[in-house]
Amino acid sequence: MKRVSTVDVPRSAKHNMWLATGLLVMAATGCGSNTPAVSSSASNGVDSLPCQDIGATATPPSDFSILFNRVALPTRSALQANRSGESIPTRRFFAKSGLFVRPGAAFDLVVPDEWRGRLTLGWGGKKGTHLQVPKCQPSNHANDLWLVYAGGYWVPEPACVSVVVRVGQAEQTVRIGIGASCPGQGPPPPPAS
Repeated sequence: MKRVSTVDVPRSAKHNMWLATGLLVMAATGCGSNTPAVSSSASNGVDSLPCQDIGATATPPSDFSILFNRVALPTRSALQANRSGESIPTRRFFAKSGLFVRPGAAFDLVVPDEWRGRLTLGWGGKKGTHLQVPKCQPSNHANDLWLVYAGGYWVPEPACVSVVVRVGQAEQTVRIGIGASCPGQGPPPPPAS
């Protein structure tokens, strides 16, 4: 490989080279612009739930299981799944379910590889296959034991799905019935009439 020496380059060419390099760096980092360099959705496919607009309660429903003493998920009975009205085929059915979280608890909810493209998680206005729950400590719910996000699960058809709860290096996979029972679960409630 031939090495190019900068001493052979005329002074004005060196100046233009540094100017061009500087402009490229500014363009790549977004300097000199009021437009954010990063989009509003996470580029790595991970969205963090917001800490505002969270409800609260003393305890999760009895058919929820508590995992890592941080989150409660509906594992004992299947959820009712209704047509979502969304045009995205993988989100044809929606099962409404609150996400119950201990104040100050942080963890991730992840759709395992075998369910990617067939399961979408969504709470706190975020939808995806990997959601991070930050350490939320809302002051207006100081006496409540659990925070509650509104949302649920989207699937192309009723199914027993898997969701991974991850805390640091530890993780646990749970099965959630969405319009169809998982083994050992009670049936979903009948549709509202």
